[in-house]
Amino acid sequence: MARDYPTVMGILLIGAILTLLGNLIADVSYAVADPRIRIS
Repeated sequence: MARDYPTVMGILLIGAILTLLGNLIADVSYAVADPRIRIS
């Protein structure tokens, strides 16, 4: 075990950011596709 904690933490951070961006893009595109949905 090389104990590459910074590498693992960096990969997890990038994964979390990509997940949040994906959720944001999905929410915005869903609101654009369906005009009944309003962003409050």
